[in-house]
Amino acid sequence: MSSGSFVEIIDIHKSYGKLVVLEGVNFDVKKGEFIVILGPSGEGKTTLLNIIAGVIRPDKGKVIIDGQVVDDSSNIYIPPERRDVGYVFQNYALYPHMTAFDNIAFPLKMKKLPRDEIEQRVEKIAKLLKIDHVLHHKPSQLSGGQQQRVAVARAIVKEPKLLLMDEPFSNIDPALRASVRLELRLLLKSLGITSIMATHDQEEAMTLADRLLILRRGKPIQIGSPMEVYEKPSDRFVAEFVGGMNILELKSEYSSLLREYRVEGEDVSVKFMGFRPESVIISNEGLEAEVLDAEYKGDKWTIIAQIRSGEIIRFYNKDPVNTKSTVYIKPTKIYLFSSEGKTVKILTINK
Repeated sequence: MSSGSFVEIIDIHKSYGKLVVLEGVNFDVKKGEFIVILGPSGEGKTTLLNIIAGVIRPDKGKVIIDGQVVDDSSNIYIPPERRDVGYVFQNYALYPHMTAFDNIAFPLKMKKLPRDEIEQRVEKIAKLLKIDHVLHHKPSQLSGGQQQRVAVARAIVKEPKLLLMDEPFSNIDPALRASVRLELRLLLKSLGITSIMATHDQEEAMTLADRLLILRRGKPIQIGSPMEVYEKPSDRFVAEFVGGMNILELKSEYSSLLREYRVEGEDVSVKFMGFRPESVIISNEGLEAEVLDAEYKGDKWTIIAQIRSGEIIRFYNKDPVNTKSTVYIKPTKIYLFSSEGKTVKILTINK
């Protein structure tokens, strides 16, 4: 781990009986950084957040926040209320009988701050989040986006060292998500709040994260910037999960293509090839494809086609394409994967 780390997660393990939820999770977070934990549902993301918050304890491993060991899975354990961590739950967990103002003010009242200071801090954060006009409304009177903002306000009004968020946009109308995401990222950056968010939504993760941690079956399989994860996936799972890569099994019709690549490792068994939808163009040479469907996306069409081997691929084109077409995959944009699904490093391309 880096000496400049603000949060350090070291070799975290967690099981419930025979069910292994987390296994060997290691990562760090720099001060002011926005980390997104990305993975399908049921992969241990919420459990990991709960361990960082102190809601549950790991079976093994260590959690360090701002230089202090808050849990070593043995003798050291700092309870949640003493960790100075804000937490936005997936369902927001707002108190239904309280107004938005009282929900936001609740952690400040628990600190027994003066009434004037409470009012000042609540009104300030409410204005930043554009909910100052609904402070006297109860949660049932608020939209999903307003409820989310109240939950965020409650989590950050006490100026925590660390903010945790679990699927914070899942209950917001899809039409509003993009604007709410942008507003939240800008706010957290302006306040310099170190943040860790869990989501299964790839678009959310790519939009918000400084770095991504990809979890699969409770194990971290890649960490890096959104660009690094997209352009250099560690394995087939990451390639398909982040950005929707086309994957083809390397059959005899692709053998000539495979000979053009020199890969790292003499004994490696290349089993699959992959390519992004944007790496395909309509051409006079390449793979014969029959168009099955087309989806209009405003600035482009997403074409769904079947190639001669029977496999389905997706690619983008500015205009609709003929039912029978030939598609060309840019050689420099092809990925190769082993039979185990690991990315095979391409050393050179012969054309």
